[in-house]
Amino acid sequence: MEAEAVATNALDETRPLRKNRDFTLLWGGQAISQLGSAVSVLAFPLLVLSLNGSAVQAGALGTLQAVIRVAFQLPAGVLADRGSRKRVMQVCDAARAGLFLILAAAVLLDRAPLAVIFLIAGVTAILDVLFSAAEKSIVSQLVPKDQLPEAFATNEARMYGASLTGPPLGGLLYALGRSIPFLFDVLSYALSFLAISFIRKPASPHEVETTKTSMREDVMEGLRHVSGSPFLRAVIFLAAPINFALSAVQFSIILILTDAGHSSRVVGIAQGCIAVGGLIGAFLAARIQKLVPFHRLIIITLALLLVLLLGSALLAGEIAMVVPVTLGLFLAPAVNSALFGKIASVTAARIQGRVISVVVLSAMAAASLAPVIAGLVVELGGGVQAMGTALVATAASLLAAIVCRRTLRTV
Repeated sequence: MEAEAVATNALDETRPLRKNRDFTLLWGGQAISQLGSAVSVLAFPLLVLSLNGSAVQAGALGTLQAVIRVAFQLPAGVLADRGSRKRVMQVCDAARAGLFLILAAAVLLDRAPLAVIFLIAGVTAILDVLFSAAEKSIVSQLVPKDQLPEAFATNEARMYGASLTGPPLGGLLYALGRSIPFLFDVLSYALSFLAISFIRKPASPHEVETTKTSMREDVMEGLRHVSGSPFLRAVIFLAAPINFALSAVQFSIILILTDAGHSSRVVGIAQGCIAVGGLIGAFLAARIQKLVPFHRLIIITLALLLVLLLGSALLAGEIAMVVPVTLGLFLAPAVNSALFGKIASVTAARIQGRVISVVVLSAMAAASLAPVIAGLVVELGGGVQAMGTALVATAASLLAAIVCRRTLRTV
């Protein structure tokens, strides 16, 4: 068996990524699962509104899920490093399928009070974070080191594809019946569970610790690793403001276009179009990475985005304001996939879950506040001022990238 595993690993080093059986199973299962999640993202607020819930309650549901995803990042990284990542993903898929089946049945029987909806949404958000930490960490165990950027690029394409097709599909399924989107999600998680079950390679960290440590000690080890890495510190320093800016821009566009009198249908289509730039960029990410070094790619992306966001601000109120944002997201998948590829290639398998969770938490914590801040700025000063806030954050990120360019070049 050991000789067979060695032979399989040697073969994986030479075969194209598309012929890597285990990675293809993981990718395919997650493509379906993320599509289901994108469907339920739209279905949840629609369900709350249909049950005589207010817009505030619908917004509170989204805020609850966002806060949970931030709060559970570090514990999720610890759990991903403590045992079989494959088993963690299987448990999460099985639990999410069960919860959505309960919700679909409750909706079908007209016995779905707001408390139950909020509870199921909150628990599934926890499971989403646990699954994501394990899924990101397992990639380096299924894919050779030199193919990691390409692997994360295909994951980016999967995410943008789900963002593009999920909301329209969710609206269609919801029109057929309020329980249908959640039943679709049950099916997506079941298929993901099945795909993960057929993965053959070991899915646990290669280095197994012999001593038992507490959750706090494991979290602190991940924090120390990140804080001790100049590269990871630089990444967080520039990623936090740009993630805030992008979240603020996308939320501001909804408010600006709505205030300008555009229908919800038009606003929804405009939001979907934004994902097109990222989807196209994801398919070309591997080629872009080969042409441009990582540190230059970041600076070029941020500089281009700054100019394009300025153009979007000048077009505030018109549908055309989404076009510059769409173009600005074209290089984002190349940057993201290169970043996660580098983290996975230089971080020991036993600690990858914690390291990735610390980086994601640090880079995204501020972004979770972006909708609230953008909404407040729009209400007090208007849409152009909200876009100006995003421009300032983007400029700060660009400045950080320029200051840290030597550090970013070292990995």
